[in-house]
Amino acid sequence: MPDDVPADGLGLLTCSMARDIEIFDVLARSVDRHVDPDIRHTVIVPAADCAAFAQYASDRRRIVAQESVLPMRLFALPRRLSALSFLSGALRRPLYLTPRLSLMRGWMIQQILKIEFARHSPARAVMHVDSDVFFVRRLSARDAVDAQGRVRFFHVPGQQPIAAHRAWIEAAADCLGIEVPADFATHYIDNCVLWSSETARGMVARIEAAHGRPYHEVLLRHGTISEYFIYGIYADLVAQNRGLAAETHSFCNSFWPETANAAFDFKTQVARMTPKNCAMAVQSTHGFPVAERAQSFEAASRMFSGAAV
Repeated sequence: MPDDVPADGLGLLTCSMARDIEIFDVLARSVDRHVDPDIRHTVIVPAADCAAFAQYASDRRRIVAQESVLPMRLFALPRRLSALSFLSGALRRPLYLTPRLSLMRGWMIQQILKIEFARHSPARAVMHVDSDVFFVRRLSARDAVDAQGRVRFFHVPGQQPIAAHRAWIEAAADCLGIEVPADFATHYIDNCVLWSSETARGMVARIEAAHGRPYHEVLLRHGTISEYFIYGIYADLVAQNRGLAAETHSFCNSFWPETANAAFDFKTQVARMTPKNCAMAVQSTHGFPVAERAQSFEAASRMFSGAAV
């Protein structure tokens, strides 16, 4: 659990694994260059991957085994199953068994890790940063709050519901013990998502009060969940955005290709940068060469921060 972050500060959290270490390398270099050093970066990986990530440990970055954070015990299935990922994308990430022999995907486990870390964080805010992100502008702890001292909260109200989000909305509503209108269209997905630690604790308390059992047991009953939808719907519909500054602009300028063959165009992406964007991201599942990712990071750094490289 985090123990070295100022109580009024900001912490970064990245859940990663050895398979993503090459793109994580770009993230780590960008954090060291553009994120204020008083913002601690915690990286949670499977215990088997800690040795591979040890090279990134520093005074401001900790490498933590996920087994020491998870609120339950899991049994990892053989990694050679990833060789069958061409049959199913679910096999790309680690697979686990619970003590009750339920199959859990690594993606689901990462969501529990994010919640568990945030609810125990002594920092006022935690920014969840994916491995496929790279910072290109300065990020400081004061960027996490607005002029009134409220923690920033990313949500995008939509005019039309997105069909792909409905399962996450329904799972979040069930976890929180509330009804969500059928036309609910707000989404909360991004590559750099800021959470209030206090709000995360309130969310967990709500889930456990509604079901009378540990929150992770409630979440893992569902075949698919989105931690960002659970937090967002709790913040919007239960907590009524208390202590939060709801905003539609993200910290990250993300490239999410609509098709597998969609090419990343640096100039087009740069043109989309907003003043709040301090980071860029190219989805990890996109076939974007690591060398080009690193080149994009360096070019964007020169363009937006004037940093010497």
